[in-house]
Amino acid sequence: MTFVRPSVGVALCTYNGARYLQAQLDSILAQSEPVDEVVIGDDGSSDQTMALLQVFSSRAGAMGIRVEVVQHARNLGYILNFADALQRCRSDILFLCDQDDVWYVDRVATYLERFQADPGLLLLHSDARLVDGDGVALGGHLLEVLGVHPAEVELERSGRAIDSILLRNFVTGATCALRRSLLAEALPIAPCWSHDEWLAVVASLRDGLDMLARPTIDYRQHGNNQIGASRRGFMQRLRQLDLLDQQRRQRTAERLLGLDVLLQQHGVTLAPLGFPGLSALAWRMAWSRVQLYRRPDVSARWIAHDAPRLLARLLNVCLAGAGWIGVRAAAAGARAGWRMPR
Repeated sequence: MTFVRPSVGVALCTYNGARYLQAQLDSILAQSEPVDEVVIGDDGSSDQTMALLQVFSSRAGAMGIRVEVVQHARNLGYILNFADALQRCRSDILFLCDQDDVWYVDRVATYLERFQADPGLLLLHSDARLVDGDGVALGGHLLEVLGVHPAEVELERSGRAIDSILLRNFVTGATCALRRSLLAEALPIAPCWSHDEWLAVVASLRDGLDMLARPTIDYRQHGNNQIGASRRGFMQRLRQLDLLDQQRRQRTAERLLGLDVLLQQHGVTLAPLGFPGLSALAWRMAWSRVQLYRRPDVSARWIAHDAPRLLARLLNVCLAGAGWIGVRAAAAGARAGWRMPR
């Protein structure tokens, strides 16, 4: 059988990123397995970003890499910017790329190996090493700082990724690569969802989501991150649960309704027939999480850290329209999860 290497594209989005951009561009060109194209969407930068991109285009072109730079007339925001860049890519495997990180030299080669070994794999992500603005290691990895338990990773890798994603997303766009075929189902991005979250949800419904447990990038932490990673105290985490602000609650409600529509479109049943629509989300969240809490390798300390998130998500579902049926669904799901054999 003749082996045909899939083509590799990069969707890179920039906005006033000149301070850190050069290191990222250099790391793309330094890959042990070269990329075939780089599509760059600039969201109206006013610093030296465009000048750096012009030099990069010449360097990449000399290496046989197709480069397309699109400078948007108005600021789209990072979600629409990434969606546009992805649609402009022509390659088989597409890497999402932030402007301020650094790729490890074997990142493309490592991902290609996984995609070639698993034809059903639609989206692959990884861990990341956290570094400061100067590129100095902060002594931690992304999944560690986010408090991701190995049991959550197992859910994702065992075909139950939706059970993990329902509670929270730890698929970080900067670590993602996907098959172009995923875009036909995943675009446009649903309202109030980030691009990486939505792509991961759609891939999970096709059992096409997986991760590499090791870092493949240096994930830079600085004051201008669109989305970063940091250890949060209890009050900070509470404020992030969307219950204390009406606008945030409304945004979460729109997210949940969009997810419910997607599940219906895919014919996915998450709960017994007596709990339709949003109440099925409540049942499934409680059922899945209680099972996880009963695992012998899940500590009481981790449960205490995670349980407020579960309760907040369940309340969000009820406030989004599930109402008291959602409360009953959550209670029934928790009981069913408790009765499941370990």
